[in-house]
Amino acid sequence: MMNSIIKQDYHSEYDEGMSKEKRDFVVNKNQKKIMQFIQENNYLLINGNNEIKIYNSLRKLAQDIDVHPSGISKKLKISNYCICNPKKSTEVFYIHNLKE
Repeated sequence: MMNSIIKQDYHSEYDEGMSKEKRDFVVNKNQKKIMQFIQENNYLLINGNNEIKIYNSLRKLAQDIDVHPSGISKKLKISNYCICNPKKSTEVFYIHNLKE
């Protein structure tokens, strides 16, 4: 019963009778959508509660977690990800640069 509910709630453009060419076209279109989204949103943030947010601006990300953007930028120049924590907090954040 649960599987049939999940299948009904899941939205997909795939149709059982779809040709291989049509399916490949739809998959390619969806891949382009995802890549466009990543190109528009450069930074992935995961907080200590495993909540994920995506940002297109390092300044906005830094403002939300109360860390200076230059500190994050320096860390991201060394690697495409870093761990940051605000000076006045014990919270820890994982930041990943999606552009790299």
